[in-house]
Amino acid sequence: MPTKSGAKAITRDPAWLGPAVHPGEMLLEEFIKPLGWTQVEAARRLGVSVNRLNELVLGKRGITADTALRLSRCFSTTPRFWMHLQADWDLHEAVRRGSAA
Repeated sequence: MPTKSGAKAITRDPAWLGPAVHPGEMLLEEFIKPLGWTQVEAARRLGVSVNRLNELVLGKRGITADTALRLSRCFSTTPRFWMHLQADWDLHEAVRRGSAA
């Protein structure tokens, strides 16, 4: 239903968000794999444990501010890029679970 401004109101239907991609999947598919790196190599370059990186690419861990800073330095992006990916994922998951009214 449109609001007074004409914008659509948020519903519990996650379709309004479009397809969701966990930031870890984006990291793996768009950054690590194209460089031909293993997770071990990427973890070394990021200065994190292999376990931490693996949990991230599997979607079991989110991107923290610290991780966003590390990723931005390693891949010549901005921390904000990574934090926005995480925020988009978190919002999508909240709507999908029905925690947004």
